[in-house]
Amino acid sequence: MQTARTVEAVQSEHSRRIRILEFVETNPGSHFRRIKRELGLPMGVLQYHLYRLEKEKNIVGIRRGLYKRFYPRLDFEAEQQTILGVLFQETERDLLLYLLENPNTIQKELSEYARISSSSTHWHMKRLVRAGLVDAKRKGGFVYYTVKGEPARIVELLKNYHPRIWDRWAERLADLLT
Repeated sequence: MQTARTVEAVQSEHSRRIRILEFVETNPGSHFRRIKRELGLPMGVLQYHLYRLEKEKNIVGIRRGLYKRFYPRLDFEAEQQTILGVLFQETERDLLLYLLENPNTIQKELSEYARISSSSTHWHMKRLVRAGLVDAKRKGGFVYYTVKGEPARIVELLKNYHPRIWDRWAERLADLLT
């Protein structure tokens, strides 16, 4: 009787771990609370399984600011991991996508677009610059922001891993893929 319960517990544990792994594979860059919310798992159970998946090298957890984001194995380069992490942050994602469409934008224009204060815009832009995704150049009394690197990489990751957001931005960003 006790053996049957143990086998059942191991199978249940294994199926939870597979469910978490599949979620991370289809939603790379998800942070702990999103995984918890989407899968409806208790916090301790999720912590345990994420720890085991990391230890077994099935996933990689990378801390960025307050969030630890999870990725399948090392299938993603560091730049891709950073981009995916930003794409999960609504304000930073919107600012980044706006910059793709409108290079050399000043902070005031970004604040008006995002409907956030100038100090909040400055904080978000500083994080994007530190992440290596945005370049800031001072000219006169203004700072001009431009997306660094290959815009098509950002658009491709958005399209593949954030289809709902891609649907909203598709017409505006489709030219960047060609």
